[in-house]
Amino acid sequence: MTRPFFLPTWAARYVAATLLALFSLSAPVIAHEGHDHGTATKPTDVRLAPRFEVRSEDVEIVGLLADKSLLIYVDRTSDNVPVQGAQIEVEGSGIKGVASEMADGVYQIPAAGLAQAGKHSLTLTIQAGEIVDLLSATLEVGEVPAAASAKEDTKRPWWFLAGISLLLLSGGLVARRLRRRARERAIHHA
Repeated sequence: MTRPFFLPTWAARYVAATLLALFSLSAPVIAHEGHDHGTATKPTDVRLAPRFEVRSEDVEIVGLLADKSLLIYVDRTSDNVPVQGAQIEVEGSGIKGVASEMADGVYQIPAAGLAQAGKHSLTLTIQAGEIVDLLSATLEVGEVPAAASAKEDTKRPWWFLAGISLLLLSGGLVARRLRRRARERAIHHA
């Protein structure tokens, strides 16, 4: 009859220390609600494209700065139907010209000068059938924050990675030694 296999005292202590170290590393993960586990991650900054909105008795206009173009959406105030075939002249600091029609009620004009931060006063002249309007709008373009470097986000402490590697290596060595001893015992008892 073979004696049951028990870990030697030194190995049992080593296994207990290893398990305690692993548990202490995972303790923040298994905590329950109501505990503060460090600083909360800052939500990403959601920025909408610069835009303006103006309204008259006949039309509603929404302007949207997209890349280096100003998109202008024109709808009738009475029934919210897109206005087609309109001639829209836009004039302001950094922009002057006639918008070209892209789709139903959507017009576009190059506006590279509006991409700079600040408030841009615009004058819009609209002619569409019986509709003739002169409207003023202000397009406010904010500062673009400097992007955080990707290097800072992915940086991990070297000691943490080295500690995990050493822990796995030492656990493998202990397991190998225990298997060798068990094999030797099995050979001697056979």
